Amino acid sequence: MSIRTGTRFGNPKRRFAARILLPMAVVLAGCGPSEREVASEQSATLARFCFDCHNDIDLTADLSLEALNIAEVGADATTWEKVVRKLRTGMMPPHDGGPRPKPEQGAALAGWLEQSLDLAAASAPDPGRTVPLHRLNRAEYRNAVRDLLAVDVDVADLLPGDDASYGFDNIGGVLKLSPTLLERYLSAADEISRLAVGSPAPFVEFDSFRVPDDRSQEHRLPGLPFGTRGGIVIDYTFPQDAEYMISAELARDLNESLPMYPEPHVLEVSIDRERVATFALESPAPSASEDGPPRLSREQREAYARADEGWTVRVPVEAGRREVTLTFIDKTGALVTRKREPFLYPFPRGFNMDEQRSGPYLRRVEIGGPYAATGPGETASRERVFACRPATEEPRPMQQSEGCAETIIADLARRAFRRPVDAADIDPLVAFYRGGHEEEGSFDGGIQVALKALLMSPEFLFRMEQDPPDAAPGASYRVSDVELASRLSFFLWSSIPDEQLLAAAEQGKLREPGELERQVRRMIADPRADAFVSNFAGQWLYLRNLEAVAPVQKIFPNFDDTLREGLRRETELFFTSVLREDRSVLDLLDADYTFVNERVARHYDMPEIKGAHFRRVELPPGSPRRGLLGHGSILTVTSLPDRTSPVIRGNWILENLLGAEPPAPPANVPALEDTSVTDGAGRMLSLRDRLAAHRANPTCASCHTLMDSLGFALEGFDAVGRSRVIDELGDTVDASGILPDGSSFEGLEEFRSSLLGSELFPRVLAEKLLVYAIGRGVEHYDMPAVRAIVREAAATDHRFSAYILGVVNSTPFQMRRAAL
Repeated sequence: MSIRTGTRFGNPKRRFAARILLPMAVVLAGCGPSEREVASEQSATLARFCFDCHNDIDLTADLSLEALNIAEVGADATTWEKVVRKLRTGMMPPHDGGPRPKPEQGAALAGWLEQSLDLAAASAPDPGRTVPLHRLNRAEYRNAVRDLLAVDVDVADLLPGDDASYGFDNIGGVLKLSPTLLERYLSAADEISRLAVGSPAPFVEFDSFRVPDDRSQEHRLPGLPFGTRGGIVIDYTFPQDAEYMISAELARDLNESLPMYPEPHVLEVSIDRERVATFALESPAPSASEDGPPRLSREQREAYARADEGWTVRVPVEAGRREVTLTFIDKTGALVTRKREPFLYPFPRGFNMDEQRSGPYLRRVEIGGPYAATGPGETASRERVFACRPATEEPRPMQQSEGCAETIIADLARRAFRRPVDAADIDPLVAFYRGGHEEEGSFDGGIQVALKALLMSPEFLFRMEQDPPDAAPGASYRVSDVELASRLSFFLWSSIPDEQLLAAAEQGKLREPGELERQVRRMIADPRADAFVSNFAGQWLYLRNLEAVAPVQKIFPNFDDTLREGLRRETELFFTSVLREDRSVLDLLDADYTFVNERVARHYDMPEIKGAHFRRVELPPGSPRRGLLGHGSILTVTSLPDRTSPVIRGNWILENLLGAEPPAPPANVPALEDTSVTDGAGRMLSLRDRLAAHRANPTCASCHTLMDSLGFALEGFDAVGRSRVIDELGDTVDASGILPDGSSFEGLEEFRSSLLGSELFPRVLAEKLLVYAIGRGVEHYDMPAVRAIVREAAATDHRFSAYILGVVNSTPFQMRRAAL
């Protein structure tokens, strides 16, 4: 951009010297020779390459550096942090033909600004302010109930999904509590408390479980017994010792007809792997016909269409968590070979099921009850809740039973509220117990009502952090040990602290030397840390979006729910291995191994891998599958249903690997579909050419020039993550592109090497971890902490534990700013 001059404004560079370099000279007077030289050099770099656009006249991007005092970088930390981010990603100065600093010059300027910002922050650290009432999200609520009461309830049917912000759904600022949601929590508390205590159900309940329509059931599925085919496994909590109805329904074809098969098929119903019933499907034999070949009568067809109507069994079941399995008994391979079997894993929709399926599929399972209940039984939840029992049952609460109730309530309240409790906490809950005891006429009934009140308490539903009474307005203070314990447990477990962590916090030992690190390492090794993988990695890497992906079946006929689940599981196991083996986080981009089962291995063209179980496999040198960029889960969620999308993939790379979010698109931007798909001669344009035509619009070029080039690095994979060398038009795949700093790459290997050679990915991971850990967005005053985390982790070869510990020991995690 040209520099404006005139008698009124003067030369901008001269004004820069007067307003920025001169104050800097005052500062330099007190510096040593080397410091003066470095500061002078960086000031000159800033003046030469940045001030032409970002001055008071041009105000490019509404930013003027002319008005800032470079001698006091900390005074304008918000702006200078933005400058640092642009410099680090290489997005500024722009690639428009104007002068650009050499890479070492840009890095030196960014480093100098970061050092100045970090020094300013060290003298006055700002931990930021989290919301005082942080509602548990749906996943945290489920885990908290599980760890408090030993009741694992799928709350997806009880509570709505949570709003997300900054890429995560545990951000305190958006987790509100509306009157409607409060009613849902009340219903959930009623059902959960009844399950935990084993109270008699007021009515018979029915729960329905549907097998995904696009799940292939031609082979054994993960979690199901060997020698079976298809079906479903359900972890179900039976509330009482009673009888329950289990019903099964078979899938139909596109005309809602039940196809016929040449041989009979048997569906087995099991509870905890013990068979309770079998149902057989057998096609009727055609009757002789006087005027043609044998055929089915109308009565036979109608009866066969209702063949599964009676597939219901009523069976006694003991209360507690049970594994209910419905699956077909597999047959040998001695079946008649069909003439048309084009797909190893057939996609069930859009094809004649009689031609494509070797046997029936299960569609839906329904579990109803309890019937003829005999009592609450002995369950893990009752063992957890009833720490004591009164000697006798009385129609009214007596002194002995009330003392036992107080013991139970005090123990549960301490765990639920995540802190020591006193009489002010317990007395209201005991009052609910008395009312419940009188209304229900039993000790268990009173405990159930008190437990319901406990689950509705704001102390349970919200993570509360209150300013100390003596905290000055706006001052920073350390959170208490019990608050720190809650922060830690919800960070790594998405749940409440366990006894060991809570006891250490209550005794004031959590901040003793080495104790916090010991707790962190113990918690990472605990199975409850799987929640960190599913909730943090699941949202950061968009794995949660995979469930909604439905590639066009005519283009990708082999993509089904079995593969969808397998791709997600591969990435979760891979992320877990890097976490629990304490590997370098750079292995997330370049590990020489992955996890596959037979279904995923066939998708990746990996031979000789059999079975539904996942196993670790080593990747050959130069394999495109190394690291997350080769995972089918990520490649699928960043594609369109019918083709790849360099735009979506490029945006994913920018946000999740480089930390450089593109600007929001302007209004009235034409969609890619509005761009011509053919050239003047009627030849089909390649996707690269179509995107180039899209970028011809100046309003589109500002974003797409950057995103498209990055997305093309993954063009060696199709829309469902299969490797390819030929694109949809039959042309050789071109995976070359340009990085934000202007350097080019010729393929995925060079692109991956460029990511590994920069600090952008470690910094982005540190930012994402900090956002997820503290439940708010990262602000400019958090960036010194982010940089400190990366620096300390670099000394350990970027071990994952160093990032976790860096977050836990950081100022934003351990401290909080008081309200003004």
